[in-house]
Amino acid sequence: MDKSVKLYIFFCSLFCTVVITGNLIFQKFVTLNIFSLEFELSVGVLLYPVTFLISDLTAEFYGNKYANHMIKMSVLCSFIVMGLIMIGDYFPATSWSNIDDSSFHKMFSVYGIASIASVVATFFAQLLDVKVYSYLKTLTDSKHLWLRNNLSTILAQILDTILVLTILCLADILAWENYYKVATNSIIFKVIAALADTPFCYLGHYLIRKFIIKSKA
Repeated sequence: MDKSVKLYIFFCSLFCTVVITGNLIFQKFVTLNIFSLEFELSVGVLLYPVTFLISDLTAEFYGNKYANHMIKMSVLCSFIVMGLIMIGDYFPATSWSNIDDSSFHKMFSVYGIASIASVVATFFAQLLDVKVYSYLKTLTDSKHLWLRNNLSTILAQILDTILVLTILCLADILAWENYYKVATNSIIFKVIAALADTPFCYLGHYLIRKFIIKSKA
């Protein structure tokens, strides 16, 4: 199998894994201190910079078509996991089960709504990310990698935050009085994370060109 095909499969697998894991752990909110700034946000937010880095690198080397295919694949996988969890929640636990019905239901009862919120937000945000990234790549004649990586990611993550929090509030999973605080904290953190991942984008770009592109020459 060609190395570029293997890399694309790896990107798709990692992307889907991170998206689904973010859905599973989103209910836990934590306080994070960065540069003397205190953020209150979902632990799921900590994973999202990884998804945008992967989608940017995929758009860079494989184009919009394959990047969008990866995004659609994550949507399908999210719904599959949602269905499996619903099946697991349907069957009653045994008397000796370490996790009883109430604990399982409490942990996963809102997973379906969370998944829908996340799928909708991720789908549109990632499509925006890929579109802006590709547009800037064409506009700058493939120069200024830092610009298209940061601008596309920041715009997409702002859209992602607004969409997912709005849906969660409408579903009464998140209180409206916490909307502004969580949204502000999430957006500021995501902007910092987007800027911080720039070296990793350059590193990924270098490694792919060195070991994947050159090996095909």
